[in-house]
Amino acid sequence: MASDEGTRDEVEGSSERTPAVRGDSDTLPRAMASLKQDEDPLDKKLVKRALFPRRTTPVQIGRFQILSLVGRGGMGVVYAAYDDQLDRKVAVKVLLADSARDPVLARNRLMREAQAMARLSHASIVTVHEVGQDNGQVFVAMEFVRGTTLEAWAQQDRPWREVLATFVRAGRGLEAAHRAGLIHRDFKPANVMVGDDGAVKVLDFGLARAADDVAQAPSDLPRHIAQSDSHLAPLTRTGTVLGTPAYMSPEAHRGESSTAASDQFSFCVSLYQCLYGAPPFDTTSLATLLADLRRGRVAPPPAGTPVPAWVHRAIRRGLSLAPEDRFPSMTALLAALERDPGAAYRRWIALAVTAAVTAVAGFFAADRGGVETQRCPDASAELAGVWDDARATAVRAALSAIDTPAAADALATVLPRMDAYAAAWVAMRNEACLTHAEARQSAPMFDLRTACLDQRRAGLDALAAALTQVDAAGLDSVVQASAELPVLDRCADVEALTADIPPPDDPRLSLRVQAHRETLARAQVREDAGQYALGRTLVEDVLADSSTLVYEPLRAEALLRAGSLAMEAGDHAAAEQAFSSAMLAALGSDHDAVAAVASSKHAFLRAVPLNQLAQARAELPLATALNLRVRREVDLYAEFLTNLGAVEATGHELAAARQHWEEAVALLESHGRGETIQSLNTQANLGWLADAERRDEDMIAIYTRTAALSERLLGPHHAVHMRRAFYLAGGLGKLGRPREAIRRLIELERRFSPVGNDYVHGMFLHKLAMLEIDEGQLAAAREHLDRAYKEVPETSWVFDEVLCERVHLLGVEGDAAGMQLEYDRALARLPAPPDPLGRQYPCLLYNRARALDALGRTAEALAPLEERLAALTPTERTIDIADVSLLLGELRHKLGLLDEAEADLRRALTSYERVVPPGNLKIARNLLALAELSLTRRRFEDATDLAAQALAMYAAVAEPDHLPVARARFARAQALTGEATAAPAEARAEAEAALAIWRAKSRTEDVQRSLSWLAAHPPAASGR
Repeated sequence: MASDEGTRDEVEGSSERTPAVRGDSDTLPRAMASLKQDEDPLDKKLVKRALFPRRTTPVQIGRFQILSLVGRGGMGVVYAAYDDQLDRKVAVKVLLADSARDPVLARNRLMREAQAMARLSHASIVTVHEVGQDNGQVFVAMEFVRGTTLEAWAQQDRPWREVLATFVRAGRGLEAAHRAGLIHRDFKPANVMVGDDGAVKVLDFGLARAADDVAQAPSDLPRHIAQSDSHLAPLTRTGTVLGTPAYMSPEAHRGESSTAASDQFSFCVSLYQCLYGAPPFDTTSLATLLADLRRGRVAPPPAGTPVPAWVHRAIRRGLSLAPEDRFPSMTALLAALERDPGAAYRRWIALAVTAAVTAVAGFFAADRGGVETQRCPDASAELAGVWDDARATAVRAALSAIDTPAAADALATVLPRMDAYAAAWVAMRNEACLTHAEARQSAPMFDLRTACLDQRRAGLDALAAALTQVDAAGLDSVVQASAELPVLDRCADVEALTADIPPPDDPRLSLRVQAHRETLARAQVREDAGQYALGRTLVEDVLADSSTLVYEPLRAEALLRAGSLAMEAGDHAAAEQAFSSAMLAALGSDHDAVAAVASSKHAFLRAVPLNQLAQARAELPLATALNLRVRREVDLYAEFLTNLGAVEATGHELAAARQHWEEAVALLESHGRGETIQSLNTQANLGWLADAERRDEDMIAIYTRTAALSERLLGPHHAVHMRRAFYLAGGLGKLGRPREAIRRLIELERRFSPVGNDYVHGMFLHKLAMLEIDEGQLAAAREHLDRAYKEVPETSWVFDEVLCERVHLLGVEGDAAGMQLEYDRALARLPAPPDPLGRQYPCLLYNRARALDALGRTAEALAPLEERLAALTPTERTIDIADVSLLLGELRHKLGLLDEAEADLRRALTSYERVVPPGNLKIARNLLALAELSLTRRRFEDATDLAAQALAMYAAVAEPDHLPVARARFARAQALTGEATAAPAEARAEAEAALAIWRAKSRTEDVQRSLSWLAAHPPAASGR
C-alpha cells in the first residue's frame, strides 16, 4: 500500500532502521505534534527529525516497527513498517490527533470502520491485517503493495482497453464492499494501487467516513469546503486534479449521506478522467465544479478519442445528477462496461477473413495438385482475455485471498476444470475450422458450430469474471456454476444443430442476435452462480433491444432466462409471467426447446414455490407433449422428468415420482451425464423419497453415492456436499448405527463453515444431540444443543427443533423445573392456535412425553401422546400414528396397563407394516416391545419368537453394540429360560452379551438388572 494521496517515499529500500527495541509509547503523537503548521509533513529531513531523533530505541506503533514515512492524506499518515511476528513488511495508517474536533469520537469511528474493512476479503481490496490503538491513536495495519497509484499508472499513455479493464477490476472491490454494506466515500485514482505484479487494490474502504464525520462544518457549506481557505482556490495544478471535491457526487456536496450510488459516481468521474485525460466537469474552481454538478453538465469526449461511444454512454449514466438515474448497482455498471457490442461483429469479420484466406489458400493448393491443405490457425488466441494465463492468475489470486478450506478446494477443482473446458473448446474450434477448410462440412454448418462455441466461450468468460469477484459467502454458488458449464459436445452434434431454429437471414440482424445469445449465456452462468441481480440485468438489456426482438426465437429465449432467474431470486409473480410469455413466443416461432423448458419450469413453479398443485397438474399434459418433442435433448428431457417427479411428489404420488426420477438418472447416466450437478440433484430427490418411504437401506445407498459425487464435483467443504454427507450420517442413525453416525457428524461439524448457513450448522448440532441422548452421552448432547441454541436464528424452523430436543434432554438429566420452563418457552413461540398443538408442534408433545417418562412421571406422559394422536386422522401420516402408538404402548406396559399396551402395540405394528418395508428397524423396535410385553404376560414362546425376529432385523444392518440389540438379547434370554430357575446355555450367552453392551455403554441400571437376573438363573445342567 502507498499513501492515500498516492505519494511514495523513495526510502523503501533504505537502511533507516533502528535497533529492534521498543520505543516510547507516545513516540508517534509527539513526533507529529512536533511538526509546525507551515512545514511540509512529507519533507524527509523533517520526517527524520520528528521520527528518528538521535536515540537507540525505535519508533513503534502497536507491535509494528516503523521503517519510513510513505505519505500523508486528509485522514492520517501512512508508514512503511515491519511485522516481526510474521516477518513481513506492512503499511500502517494512523489517524492524526488534530484531524478532528472530538478525538474520542474520531477514534471510535475509525476503529469501527477499520474493523468492518478488516472483514472484507477480496482480490481487489487491500487486505487489513490488524486494527488497534496505541496510546490513544487508532491504527490500521494493511498489506504493503509495491506499485503505483492508478492515477500515476493511467498517465503513462495506456490503451483505453487496458485502462477500462483495470478500472473494472477496481470496481469489483467496490462491488464487494457494497455487498458487505460498506461505502467507500472517497473513491479516486489516488486511492487505488496497481501493483508491480499487476494486482489492482482499492484502499481505505469505509475509512473515509471516520475522518469526514467527526465534526460538523462551521457553516452551511460541506465540511471539506468550510475547512479550506475562505476563497475558492483552483482545484487543478499542472493538469492534475487534486483533492476530494472533484470526485464527489452532487449529493455528497450537498452534505447528504453517501451511498453506493455515490461511490458509483466517483468511480465514473475517475474512469472518465483516466480514459480521456481530463475531468468530466470544469474544475477551474470550486464554483465552476459545483455549477456543472448542479446542472448535470458532463463534458463531451475529446475529438478523435479511440474510446467507443458505448463506454461513454455507460459512464454518462453513472454520472447522472440523481442517484436513481444511475445504474442500480456497481454490478450493473461493471456489466455494462464489460459488454462490448462490437465484439461479436469483430469475431464475425475475423472468421470471414479466415474463411476467405482459407478458400484462397485451398484454391492455390488445389492448383498445385491438391498435395496439401491450408491448416487453420490455432484457436487458443480466441480465448485471450477469456481464459488465459493472466485470467487464471487473477482467479487464483481471488480464491487465495478468501483463505478458507472451501477456497482451497476450489483452487484444486475449479481451475483444472476450467483448463480442461478451455482446452476442449480450442480443440473443437480447431476441428470445426479444419473440417470446413477441407470441405468436409458446409459453410452454414460451420457458422452454426461457431455460433454455439461463441456462446460457450461467453459462458466461460462470465464464470471467470464471477470467480475473480467472488467472496466467501458466494463461493459455493460460483464453484457449483463451474460444474454446470454447458456441454461442448452439442456444438459438434450436427443433427441437433440443424434441428435448431436457423438464424435470421439478415446478416446484421444475425450478428445482433448472436451477440444477445452470448449475453444470455453469460446470464445463465450468473444464475448458476447465484448472482441473480446481475443475471436479470443482462437479460433486461436483451429484452430492451426492440430492433432485435423482431426475431421471435430470441425473445422466447430471453423470456425463458428471465423467468428462470426470477424464480431462483424468489420473484415468483415475475417468473410466472415470463414463463407464460416464453412458452407463447416459442410456440409461435416453433422453438421447441424453449417451449418444452418453459412448460416444465412453469409446472414446477406452480406446484412447489406457489403451492398451486391443481393448476400444476392441469399443465402436465401440455408439458409432457412439448417435452416429448425434444426427447433426444438429454439434459432438457431429464430436467422435465425431474420437474414432473417434483409435481407428483408434492401431490403424494410417490411411486410415480420415484419412477420419473429414476428414469431421469438412468437417462443421464446412459449418455455419460451421470457425473453432473443435474444428476446429483435428481439422485438427492430419490434419497429424500427413500427416507420418506422408510426404505432406509436404499436411502443409505443413495446418500452414499450423492455424498461421494458431490465431493468429487464440488469439494469436501462445499455446502452441497456437507448437506449430502449430513443426510448420510443421519440416515446411519436410522439403521441402528449411531456410533458411526456420531463419528461422521462430528467430523463434518469440525470442517463446517457457517457462512450464511447458520441454520444448517444447527441441523448438524441438533442431529448430533439426538443421537447422543439416545446413547447416554448427555454432556456432549448438552454442549451441542447449547451451541445450536445460541447460533441458530430464532426465526428458523431448526430453532423449534432445538427447543424440542432441549425439553427431552432436560427430562433425561432429571431437571424437572428446567424441562417445564423450556416447554413453556416453546409454547409461547406459537401463534394463536388455529389447529391443535398436536398439529402445530408435534415434536414438542412427543418429547414432553419422553421427558416426563425419564423423570419417573410416566402416567403424566400419556396425556401429550394422546393429544398428539387425537390430532391425526386415520388416513393421514400413518407413520406418525405408528410412532405415537408405539411409545404409548411402551409407557402403558410400564404402568401395568397390559391390555391397553397390547392394543397400542398391535395398532402400531399394523400401521408400520402398511407404510414401511419389511426389515425396517421401526418394525424391529415394535416387535421387541411386543416381546417384552409377552414376557410380562408369561407367554414365553411368543416372546422367544418376537425377540428372535427383532434380533434378526437388527443383525442385518445395526451395529453389534446398538442398545436395542442388548434389549432384544436380554428379552430372548428371559424368554428361553421361561419359568425355569436355571438358564440354558443359549439364554446365558444372550444375557451375557447384553451385559457386555450395557457395560460398554455405561448403562448402570441395565447392568444391575442383568447381573441380578444372571445371579438368580445359574447355568442349567448340560443336556437340557
